[in-house]
Amino acid sequence: MAHLIEIQACDAPPPVLHVRVGDLLLFGATGGRVLEGGTAVELVGVFSPGVVSDDGCVLSPAGPPTSALFRALQSGQARIEVIRGDPWQATPETRQIAIVVAAA
Repeated sequence: MAHLIEIQACDAPPPVLHVRVGDLLLFGATGGRVLEGGTAVELVGVFSPGVVSDDGCVLSPAGPPTSALFRALQSGQARIEVIRGDPWQATPETRQIAIVVAAA
């Protein structure tokens, strides 16, 4: 079974993460990208939170996105960059992380 692995914005991720095919990596971040190994890992997207109201509408706060979601596609290695911080107020912090994907 695949895992949803959450790395909060306040956590310092290790320089290397070992995951399995199908795992999702959810970073507390304002952005991200795959630098190397796009066949092993993909950036699914960058998201803002939302909740469903009583009338079925989705409500979302104003502001920058808060999560970057990556997916392990196949065995191999990749290098990703996670971007944190307010993109409109300060220089964002970037962190590169090596991802090692093993077969499920």
